[in-house]
Amino acid sequence: MQEIHFSQLSLREKIGQTCQIHGKDIGHLNGDELQAYFGERPVGSIFLGSEIIGSETGKAEKLQRLIRQCQVTSRLPLSIAGDLENGAGGAIRGLTAFPNLLALGAMNDPAAAYEYGRWTAVEAVRVGFNWSFGPVVDLILNWLNPVVSIRSLGQSPERVAELAAALIRGCQDHGLSATAKHFPGDGVDFRDQHLCVSINSLSEKEWHRIFGSLYETCFAVGVHAVMAGHVALPWMEPELGTGRSPLPATTSRRILDGLLRERMGFEGVIVSDALIMAGFRGRTATHADLIVEAFNAGIDVMLWPGADYFDLMERALDEGRIAHERLDQSVKRILEMKQRQGLFEAARAAKELPVSAPVELSSLHPEEGAVRFAETVAERSLTLVENRRGLLPLDSAKTRRILVFLATPREKGAKERLSPLLNALEKRGVKVDFHVNGNCLDLRRKEAEGEYYDALVAVFELWTHGLKNTMRPAGEMAEGLWTIQGLETMQPIIVSLGSPFLLYDVPWSETYINAYSPNPATLAALERALFGEIPFEGISPVNLQPAWSVAEGSCLLPAEQSIVPRFELAMGS
Repeated sequence: MQEIHFSQLSLREKIGQTCQIHGKDIGHLNGDELQAYFGERPVGSIFLGSEIIGSETGKAEKLQRLIRQCQVTSRLPLSIAGDLENGAGGAIRGLTAFPNLLALGAMNDPAAAYEYGRWTAVEAVRVGFNWSFGPVVDLILNWLNPVVSIRSLGQSPERVAELAAALIRGCQDHGLSATAKHFPGDGVDFRDQHLCVSINSLSEKEWHRIFGSLYETCFAVGVHAVMAGHVALPWMEPELGTGRSPLPATTSRRILDGLLRERMGFEGVIVSDALIMAGFRGRTATHADLIVEAFNAGIDVMLWPGADYFDLMERALDEGRIAHERLDQSVKRILEMKQRQGLFEAARAAKELPVSAPVELSSLHPEEGAVRFAETVAERSLTLVENRRGLLPLDSAKTRRILVFLATPREKGAKERLSPLLNALEKRGVKVDFHVNGNCLDLRRKEAEGEYYDALVAVFELWTHGLKNTMRPAGEMAEGLWTIQGLETMQPIIVSLGSPFLLYDVPWSETYINAYSPNPATLAALERALFGEIPFEGISPVNLQPAWSVAEGSCLLPAEQSIVPRFELAMGS
């Protein structure tokens, strides 16, 4: 295959470069059907990953076959993207999932951050991925924010910038383009941009000090892409859209062209966050008008713009609603990134082999180094926040019976998910009883019936979207907060597998651990740490103010900074 120059692209191929489709749209097509699809819709990139398109299709071997078939079939090389935020295994079944980014923040080690990026790239590139939608560089400035939390590197802009820069270099040094997201910065508001526009209410001065400097650090190490979020920035974009909704960055020319491009000098690719999200769609404007508005605002790659995207864009170009020069700008940036990814050379090599050539499945096993690294992150990130009664470490000689209580939003499969912890305890010779959610008096009844345990480990699973629109215990899971306070003979060792702010819902806790992730490596490390075999090395990546002093809805910035959202939307009200 000879390299295709910009001048050789048809209008529909140019439009296609700006379109990233969902993998499920093509995963079921055979060779001829795929050829016909790319002939009609010559898309420029594909999003893949098990967390989005289903566990079976998300297996590494199947993804590799699909990617290879797509690359051979498409006239132009494809960018293959995924939410590889916490290792390749976070999106590709069968590879290594790392503890969440917040665990890396608790390590606070730039060398480890580089390795986090490196091992992510090594495993993902072998499957055929070349573009990671990560790292998340949002900051946890509001403890009530439901989507940033464990996906973030922490709260300090300086600390996050240093770690993010190292992670970006680790990815891009090993063939995987990185994406800093979600510009102009989420984590200030308590709202979820999946459900409505989130608002970054910082003043101009504070935004530049906090988020502006962070993104400039990412630009300085050459991050290939930035993802625009459905996040409003009132100081830069004071206008309201239809329905008096604040304009998110994804539809604001002031934020993308004016701030990101002109004032900050970013020359890479701007990709939108998913265009199916309510933060983008939840306005009275039509889908077609929003797409045109977003493209004119400065988006280069539209993430899941819909099956009518090609026709919609052709009409907008024909009617003059989008200028051809504007389309050309995006296409050139996208092709430049593909050159940097080495996709043209890779496409030439792929097309020299028949589609039926065997795939090296053995290369898709988890890398031993990646697995060891995941274990290292888990061990070094565990953070002992409170140990006022001196319950930890547990004495192996005296701890013979343990009650493990799990508060979870998803009871199905609960014991299996916690099995790395339970099995390790039993292997130690401890008799383990396991209890999930239940009534507020369940454990008190055990006491009344004479049950005695040497330790009570109360585990709370608090992962993003485990409970839509919150990272706090709610519903039956919240009953667990009541259950463990009615006890007289047992003092709970409270563990948060996720949000570091569970402490604010258990402000009375005297033994409290932040573990950041529910993955097997973390659970295995937790068991060893409980018995003092490894130290609690984690340094809290968030400022856990005295738990009783945190007013509901408060932002975690210093009190002297005014954080009052515009559009008459009070923070936490």
